[in-house]
Amino acid sequence: MTGQRHENWYADSDLDRLHIFVPAVMGAGIALSLYTLVRDAVHARRRRSSSRRVTLEAHATARQVLTGGPADAGLLDGLRPRISYLVTALAAAGLAVYVGIGATANYLNPVGYIRDIAWLWAVSLAATALFGLVAAVAGISFVTWPRIPRWQRPLLARTPLGQRPPAPHDADLHPSSLLGWAAATTGATAALMVLMMARAPYMFAAADTWFHDTARGWDWADDFAALDLFGRTSVSVLLVVVIGLGTLRCVPFALAYLGSVAAGLLVDGAVKAAIDRPRPPSSVLAHWTDSFPSGHLIQATLIAGLVPMAVLVLFRRRWLAWGAFGVLGYAVVATTALRLYRGVHWWSDAVGGVLIGTTIVLTVLWILGHGRWHRHCDACPWHRTTGPAGQRHAPAVLLPMPVRRRLAVRRVSRLSLLAAVAVLAGLALTVGVPRNPDGDGLVSQLERPVQLGLLLLAAAAWAVSWRWNAPAAVLLALVGNALGVLSALAYQPLVSMLVAAAFLLPAAGLWLAWQHGRTRTALAAVAAVTVVLCAGTWAGASVAYAHFFGPAHPESTAAVLPVDRVVWVWSGGVTGTSATVVAELARGHRSARLVLRPDPGATEVTTEVVPAGPGRVVRLTATGLRPDTPYAYVLDVDGSPDHSRGVGRLRTMPTGPASFTVALGSCARTGSNGSVFDAIAAVHPLLYLQTGDLHYGNPAAADPALFDALYRRVLTAPAQAALYRSVPVSYVWDDHDYGPNDADSTAPTRGVARAAYRGHVPHHPMPAGDNGAIYQAFSVGRVRFVLTDTRSERTATTMLGAPQLAWLENELVTSARTHALVVWVNPDPWIAAPDPAADNWGAYPAERRHLADVVAGAGIRNLVMLAGDAHMVAIDDGSHTGYSSTGSGGFPLLHAAALDRPGNVKGGPYSEGAFPGAGQFGTLSVTDDGGPTVEVDLAGRNWRGETLVAYHTTIAVPT
Repeated sequence: MTGQRHENWYADSDLDRLHIFVPAVMGAGIALSLYTLVRDAVHARRRRSSSRRVTLEAHATARQVLTGGPADAGLLDGLRPRISYLVTALAAAGLAVYVGIGATANYLNPVGYIRDIAWLWAVSLAATALFGLVAAVAGISFVTWPRIPRWQRPLLARTPLGQRPPAPHDADLHPSSLLGWAAATTGATAALMVLMMARAPYMFAAADTWFHDTARGWDWADDFAALDLFGRTSVSVLLVVVIGLGTLRCVPFALAYLGSVAAGLLVDGAVKAAIDRPRPPSSVLAHWTDSFPSGHLIQATLIAGLVPMAVLVLFRRRWLAWGAFGVLGYAVVATTALRLYRGVHWWSDAVGGVLIGTTIVLTVLWILGHGRWHRHCDACPWHRTTGPAGQRHAPAVLLPMPVRRRLAVRRVSRLSLLAAVAVLAGLALTVGVPRNPDGDGLVSQLERPVQLGLLLLAAAAWAVSWRWNAPAAVLLALVGNALGVLSALAYQPLVSMLVAAAFLLPAAGLWLAWQHGRTRTALAAVAAVTVVLCAGTWAGASVAYAHFFGPAHPESTAAVLPVDRVVWVWSGGVTGTSATVVAELARGHRSARLVLRPDPGATEVTTEVVPAGPGRVVRLTATGLRPDTPYAYVLDVDGSPDHSRGVGRLRTMPTGPASFTVALGSCARTGSNGSVFDAIAAVHPLLYLQTGDLHYGNPAAADPALFDALYRRVLTAPAQAALYRSVPVSYVWDDHDYGPNDADSTAPTRGVARAAYRGHVPHHPMPAGDNGAIYQAFSVGRVRFVLTDTRSERTATTMLGAPQLAWLENELVTSARTHALVVWVNPDPWIAAPDPAADNWGAYPAERRHLADVVAGAGIRNLVMLAGDAHMVAIDDGSHTGYSSTGSGGFPLLHAAALDRPGNVKGGPYSEGAFPGAGQFGTLSVTDDGGPTVEVDLAGRNWRGETLVAYHTTIAVPT
């Protein structure tokens, strides 16, 4: 009973609803907090005003007593810099004009927002008068400075027109007012431009269009490409070194530099997120909406503004700093001209980037001008002594060592460093530098110069160590860390650690010899710089590795199946009555047979038992299948079926008119597990065409085991393995999966690559025989697919070689007459300007024209080309593919890439546009009901299932 009464009392009292008072309490607390902040601000302002008045009046009294002059002469000590009065006068006058005109116009306007509100108009006019008065007083102060009129001098003490005179020892501890006003003015201009771009971009349209059209004729600007230093790896490393060395004398400068870079990136990202502005239409990035501002020029301006200050910090020679500023400033101008010429940005994008970068530079320099930041600096340009003696920290020896031992440690460190540089340089020039097997062309070109550059930097550190031990130690720490990271791309961790130790140990020795007689601040600064540089190198290497070698789009969540008796399996070479399955058996297994089951209840098809070949790879071909029929298959290994990785599905090809979809793609990093493979499987294609660069192994040695390993990495990646188990494949290589970058018939891998292809790939019959090129052709219904090998027969004068060229001509002409549609699978870009150094058909204009003449001369109107290599999806409707002598014979073209590599654009133009990116593929859909025409749909898609570009055409069937 008592408990019941207690419960009723609790319910009746509504104590459970007391939470409604929480917002009220919080609101009251916020109000009190705001009141406190405002009160404190007002009180602080009053205190500063009172201090200014008392100090200036004391100065005036002291001046009168000591000199007998007029009492107000001492008030002149409170004058601000002259530029302050000019800026104040201009700003106040502008506000007076703006408020006065705006208020009057709105009051007199029938639809104005203060129409008929006389008191508000009067208040606005009063504000106008006040701003005008301030402008007049400030203007007079500017004109008469430093001997302003006597009637105006009391205002110095009683208004913000004056300032409290600085103490003698603080005279140099404040930054230049001119610098502050310049930063504020530039920032206001940049902010105004951003606001106008967001709200009224049409205001820039005329100037942007004029500059865009004019700049396209600046052929001389292309000569500035060598001056576009910003963003290059070598320049970035040099800047890190310069800033790092500058830190030894001025820690605030290094922090300010890092902060400025971060601020530039943040502002760039925030503005681009808020303003969706397309790139110029002539740009290869025309479909991107991140044009304003130019992030490239923001960072370029930061470098041009701050690196000269680093030079000044290091060498204390103003002429060197001005020289660096001149060179880098010229480079910024050259970069701007180059980007306008190439159509990468609009003129206003470049101006916005330079304004934002300049604002950050001026702000950083203004902040650094505060002398109190530099009390512990070692003679940096901003260092000021704040007292008679300057007060320095006492030395703090962390590891005491006798003089002789210090000299011995320094000597051993120099000798070991010299030996490490000599040994590694010799290995680099003879054996070669460490190289990552997944590197593409760009990375392959960068690896050697970057690593040799680091060795040169180590040699420079050895030379520096004869005078400055600390900078040499920092450089060596950077070099050791960077070389260790790069070595880890190709070697075991132990090797990477040894490479890093070869430079880190001498760095430690030089640091031990240097640390005697140094202040705690200096020791902490060197330690901090070393840690920051090493961490930055590691982070930068990680980012670079992720960009060049890592996933270029989200990875798949496909499950990793356990290995039972089969390591990997895929199918191909499928016709209406046959199919080939190739698999690698697990260790300890020797033979297998293939069991195919059509729809439930139908008779299964079984092959003979086949022993595994080299690498335990087995090739199984089933015949006697029914056309256009789905089959599930399982590998029976040594008498037992493998229901894990040894199962798959395929559909035999139709032999008559049929509608179907084929997926295609190229350019995937080695062992990619990208979501794009899930997206390909989701369209349920009849066939998957792999048009080259199955991986980026770049094999450079005639080593069968290397090709075995590369195929294994591809075919065991969960997402790819799931795709290959669900759809048959037709594959032809490009350069990165055949040999080194841009490989041709001279590649050392030619013979091994051909043998590995025949051993690992389920393919159709190849006319070149057992040891020849891998070109082939097959039919799907009334569609003929023709696959060409553009690598292993390529020379300086021909891409295909005479035998393949003759075969291709015959296939195109014959198939165009006997089939409703001919699909030429050509891995390399067809649309390209003539260029003997190019890695596309532009390097073989005569052979391309010959093939185009064959197409035009035979009257072929039912040809479609599928291509890869370029990391984009792009479609041309035939407007730009006709390279015949008469310009006729154009045909539709679909580029489909990159499966899992960073995007780029090659060749062009393309009538339907080019869309660079990763996680992309293409589809070819044929609708054929046996009538006089077939419908063809080409599409470029991405891993999200979105269609980026599409094209439809109707093709008449030859009669």
